[in-house]
Amino acid sequence: MEDLPPPLLLDILNRLSDSADVARCRLVSRTLRSLSYQVSSVNVLCSRDRFLRSRAPETRDRTLPFKSLVANLVSLHSAALDSLSIGVERPSAAGAAWEEDDFDDADDLHLTAVGFLSRWLPLVGGRLRSLSISDFWIQSCWRRSGALGLISDLCYNLVNLEVRNAWLSVEGLKPMQKLTTLTMEFIRLDDEDLEKVNKCFPSLEVLNLIGVGGLKEPKICLSKLRICCWTVSNFPLSLTIQAPNLVELQLKCVEPKVLHLCAPSLTNFSLILKRPSGLIKVERFLNLRSLSIESLDIRSLAEVLLSSKTVKKLELEAPRCTKADESSNTISFIDLMSAFPNMDELNLGPGVWYELQKTCGLGDLRISCELGSLKKLTVRLPLLECDTALLFFILNHCSPCCEVAILIHADAESATRECISSKCTSNFPKIRWKWGMWKESFKDTYLDL
Repeated sequence: MEDLPPPLLLDILNRLSDSADVARCRLVSRTLRSLSYQVSSVNVLCSRDRFLRSRAPETRDRTLPFKSLVANLVSLHSAALDSLSIGVERPSAAGAAWEEDDFDDADDLHLTAVGFLSRWLPLVGGRLRSLSISDFWIQSCWRRSGALGLISDLCYNLVNLEVRNAWLSVEGLKPMQKLTTLTMEFIRLDDEDLEKVNKCFPSLEVLNLIGVGGLKEPKICLSKLRICCWTVSNFPLSLTIQAPNLVELQLKCVEPKVLHLCAPSLTNFSLILKRPSGLIKVERFLNLRSLSIESLDIRSLAEVLLSSKTVKKLELEAPRCTKADESSNTISFIDLMSAFPNMDELNLGPGVWYELQKTCGLGDLRISCELGSLKKLTVRLPLLECDTALLFFILNHCSPCCEVAILIHADAESATRECISSKCTSNFPKIRWKWGMWKESFKDTYLDL
């Protein structure tokens, strides 16, 4: 391996995903050891094994504290370091949690602590272009951190910033003109209306806000924003997005009283909204191509989006009602075609299929509907579903060159699967069929038939 050109060896070292792998390479040869100090990207992760060793009485004294490890590695690579990721490994869903308590009095893994960051950030902050910190929630959730202020002061060349599992203050936060990508995930943020975020990150092109709490009436007002993923809790009653250059938006919310969306350049829009309960104001989309909606009230949302005649790909789903007083308000298939007449790909989930069947009476089945532009249809049939009336109605108005994928629930009986496939293929022999299975929380599986 030493025969390889040094630039290639350095590129290989930079691609290693864990600093421990770089350390092992350092022991192999003098060449790798020398090149390792030029590594520009470092990823340091506190694994569950390390955490347990640092807590066990028999190994605690022999385990280097994780914060000291981070500081040492930063110092070691300070000459070339421009990308740094530090974090605590998440416990797997199947494994035991880190701790049974709601919080931890220790601070050995509180990675957004200003005191810890101040130990090494001044050494490399001016050179860093990417910084990712995934804190240890049970230590950080009850400790407010001024990390954002310190980062904005020292990391003035930062392009990408990611912070997870922390309580963040915006006191002392300064404008970061070069920052183009910001990710906050499972954060308690002391910025009720996102005023500081808008003011101090004016150059953002990519914004990911996943489970950010502490918001009341948040407004995203960013003129350069192009991609946004926003998962909102049920607390904020008003949501606003004003982004003239936004082209891709994933928005997940519960039941806001006011939703105002001004993004005329949007081309891909994914909306999960349990139920619109108030004012929804959407400025006209000029070039919307892909639209995905999951809601108990698809009809109301479709009416708001009626101006979206440019939609080519449409995906719909309706969650099952979980309370006795809940009911869905699903659009009929005829109205659906009228609202989105130019789509060439339609994807219907099991929930919306169940609701569409209820709205599709015999009278609807006699109505002529033009689906000549439809090139691909994907349907996930509900469990125990074997009625093909709605499916046949749709197929009767599809072009023979349309590709149709039918996914049957994995728990359905084989007789049900065979009955549906037999009916479909015999009645529509010219259709290009694809068959598969679906199940909650699993990837779709297509069958080779």
